[in-house]
Amino acid sequence: MSQISGAMPPQQFSPMDIGPAPEQEFAGFGRIFSILRQHRLLMCAVTGGTFLLGAAAITTLKPYYESNAEIAIGARGMISPSELSPYADRALDLVALNTQIDILKSPIIALMVTQRLHLADSPEYIKALSPSFVSQLKKKFGLQKDGPPLTQQQRNELVSNLLMGKVHISNDGRSAIIGITARSAGPDLAPAIANGYVKAYLDFEQQAKIQAARNASVLLEEQIAPLRQRSIQAEQELSRYRQEHNLYLLGDDSGGDSGRTARIALPATPNDLHLTQMNHELGEAEANLASKQAIYNEAASSGNVGTITAITASPLIQSLRLQQTQINARISTLASTALEQNPELVAARAQAARIDAQIATESQKLLQNLRYEADAAQQRVNALKERTNALQMNVTEEEHADIRLRQLVGEATAAQTLYRDYLSRLGQVSAETTIQQAEARLITPANQPLGPAGPPKKQYGVLLFLISLGLGAGAALLRDRSRSSLRTLAELEQQTRLFGLGALPRFRGSLREQLTSGDSLYGRMLNSMRAILTFGNPSIRTKITVITSAENNEGKTTLAISLAASIGALGKRALLIDCDAHRPSVLLALDLKAHEDGFVHDALPGLDIFVASQTGEPGVLNFGALGEFLAKHRDEYDQIIIDTPPILSFPEAGVLASFAEGVIIAVKWHHTSASAVIETQRILRTHHANCLGAVLTFVDIENLRPEESLRMGDYSHYRKLVSSS
Repeated sequence: MSQISGAMPPQQFSPMDIGPAPEQEFAGFGRIFSILRQHRLLMCAVTGGTFLLGAAAITTLKPYYESNAEIAIGARGMISPSELSPYADRALDLVALNTQIDILKSPIIALMVTQRLHLADSPEYIKALSPSFVSQLKKKFGLQKDGPPLTQQQRNELVSNLLMGKVHISNDGRSAIIGITARSAGPDLAPAIANGYVKAYLDFEQQAKIQAARNASVLLEEQIAPLRQRSIQAEQELSRYRQEHNLYLLGDDSGGDSGRTARIALPATPNDLHLTQMNHELGEAEANLASKQAIYNEAASSGNVGTITAITASPLIQSLRLQQTQINARISTLASTALEQNPELVAARAQAARIDAQIATESQKLLQNLRYEADAAQQRVNALKERTNALQMNVTEEEHADIRLRQLVGEATAAQTLYRDYLSRLGQVSAETTIQQAEARLITPANQPLGPAGPPKKQYGVLLFLISLGLGAGAALLRDRSRSSLRTLAELEQQTRLFGLGALPRFRGSLREQLTSGDSLYGRMLNSMRAILTFGNPSIRTKITVITSAENNEGKTTLAISLAASIGALGKRALLIDCDAHRPSVLLALDLKAHEDGFVHDALPGLDIFVASQTGEPGVLNFGALGEFLAKHRDEYDQIIIDTPPILSFPEAGVLASFAEGVIIAVKWHHTSASAVIETQRILRTHHANCLGAVLTFVDIENLRPEESLRMGDYSHYRKLVSSS
């Protein structure tokens, strides 16, 4: 080192004050597409692998079949609009409709279908009830014990729970139509399940109505027994009282009039006549009250006002019933010959709905009138009783017997009337029990499907492709996000604090062709970098310059040859010294051979090449001889460039930096990390080397992103030159 110091006195350089260029952020589809193009192999691999795995899973999906049935709820009591009730078609009870939907979705319906179709014994559900592969493994290794065998009822309940997941009950919310869609693995079972649901629901509704009628019959029977006993007691009391007071009835003048029956023959006094008339009226009033109360109580308890004789006998109701029959006949005719949207059919249904609404309204009015009549009859009975009690205080002892007799007759008559009315109602309810029907009807039965309903493999394939493409793009973006290599001059300056001298593109063919071509992109970018070193800040104008890199294969030798050749092309003399004792490659790059003295004169116009001598030990450079060589030939050349081995691989390259006035670091684009460059700087600082800056090498101009082309110029119109050269 003493020889080196003596040969080349140290020089002081003021470092060039060039800060890092501000980092630019570019966003948008252009940047995304550029990233995807840069990592297209990774993207294609992830997309293809994901798609193949998903496609294999899709191909294993088994087909399934679906069948649909439709039922109309409230078919018997459907309200149709009419001229008197134009808004009756809006009377759809959504609460009641949702109740029926919940009934269809209930476990009891599913259990009924399971038992009727023997689904627990079908192959599809036998396989579903069999233990899973995991359970079999657990049992095999003793991790799970065998439970008791399932009973038939337990199997049916488990199958019904599975069935509920394969049957879809739906309603559009605008009509009383409920759709039942059943899914199965075979084409025969799906329609059987859908039709089984319809049959089970209709039977369930019918049984519910029959049970309600039976409950009403039981209630009437419970009330008839006390009424019959009361009627018998009233007759017995009347007979006993007549015998005690020696009273008899006038049977000859009754004329078949039940109202005159049981009149007592007594002396014709004013009070007697009055009392006779009052008791006659009281008996009629009580009988009338009992009848009206019986009718009203029955209607109020059953809620079915359409079967009450007093209401159905109304001329208006009969007229409306006749109109209803006629319009229903017209609807049936039109429904069999016309479409659902036929204006006449729609109008006829609307008229039928209005008539039904009018019947319901008039029935409610008549029921209200019955209540008013019962109240009026009660008030009249009370009034007559008050007047009778007042007369009893003014009559004689004989008249008391007559009054008592008439009271007994009235009570007996009322009890008999009420008893006969309840017997009549019991007969009607018993008859209705056998003709009850569900308030629903089947519209569209489920038919056997012509082909499988799914799975939609094409749609799954498209979705899988989109997902795979998204995963591939995500992997490319993530890979780009996690990279640590340098891609732009701005990144180089930001992360390493080195000045970006320029960039050299990747090229095809030989280096000699690029350097001798008059219009190559490589030459243009090289000249741009040389202009900075020649005419830039005085601190970077050096005569002896070392070209090095952090690692192998980063283009430092190509950079050294190119920079020396560009100086020689200007008519100056340049010397390139190959100091890479481990892998000398300068002459190999130009396809040349050195002479015995290590010199190659005029390897390129204005360029001489010298291969530095080594010591007796292979791979070890003779630094003393190199120092003497530089001192001897310094004044013979305008520029001396030294090519060294990578610093991180061979730290002795840092010693060569002390021979020069400046060092340029070659950084491979998209390959060299910032940490490697920083470590290179640290080693150079230990040898007091002056780092002039760095050059990006092997830049792929065709795949530059917008932010990467910043400060490299717009070379898009030169791409044809790159591909042709």
